[in-house]
Amino acid sequence: MASSVDAVVVSYNVRQLLLECLGSLIAARDAGELARIIVVDNDSSDGSADAARAYDPAIEVIEAPNDGYGSGANIGIAVSDADMVLVLNPDTVVRPGAIGAMAGWLDARPDFAMAGPRLVRPDGTTQSSRRRFPRPYTPLFESSLVEEWWPGNPVARAYHLAGTPDDVEQEVDWVVGAAILVRKIAIQQVGAFDPSFRMYAEEVEWCWRLRRHGWRTGFVAAAEIVHHESASASQDLPRRLREFNDSRIQLTERLYGPGWARVIAAGIRVDYAIRLLRESAKWLLGHRRDLRRTRMRFYADALRRSPQRRGGS
Repeated sequence: MASSVDAVVVSYNVRQLLLECLGSLIAARDAGELARIIVVDNDSSDGSADAARAYDPAIEVIEAPNDGYGSGANIGIAVSDADMVLVLNPDTVVRPGAIGAMAGWLDARPDFAMAGPRLVRPDGTTQSSRRRFPRPYTPLFESSLVEEWWPGNPVARAYHLAGTPDDVEQEVDWVVGAAILVRKIAIQQVGAFDPSFRMYAEEVEWCWRLRRHGWRTGFVAAAEIVHHESASASQDLPRRLREFNDSRIQLTERLYGPGWARVIAAGIRVDYAIRLLRESAKWLLGHRRDLRRTRMRFYADALRRSPQRRGGS
């Protein structure tokens, strides 16, 4: 007997993209791939919650305070009574058959707790969405100035599974949380997202925790979901960068201890300092001074403040 699936969409101020996502989920529901569609609206101010209700009365909408993506997802997960939960960003569009392909893949592999689809951009190109677990030093080489200057460095390549094709199904360490299908029994065993991760790295920590309990994670290339990357986060890019780096420090501490977390925090501060010097030089040369001034202000503020360490088990 095939497992039942509920979809949980966590949304914040992306009304039109949310409606596109819901349209694809309604089609999947009508095709028998989904049981319920649950929207958790993280205190949007653009009418997203009302628009979702009006779009289809069968959609369940929960309005919640904006305590982060993981916290919102946990609310929807708790409401679901299906065998599996598909957790989605609102800037995704599910292609026909994708949910059934992932659910069938998990049904055939009882030791796998989670599966991720092949994420594609609106232009059809593949978005990198499968990873190895980070090593303690990975943040110094990936999504940093080191990667900007040395894009083919072996640490970043290994982290992104650059030597493995993205058009075949495979076991991976973790998958990008824009679209993940998870067994409810695994959630009941190890817990859902750690809500202390407000944005970024929450899916990495979850997969790490699942692995520690003997569960595995898979990448299902045959299942495709379109992803308009970072639609909510792009509304506040400085905050996005702060959250991203703070989460990486928090994740490093969770996985490898406070000593490595301090190393990564120091490396991020050096990264900020170099970026500040670069923006200052461009400002002195008269290049787009308003933009450079804004960036200089951000990096200077980032250097003054200590990286945010968050609690959580």
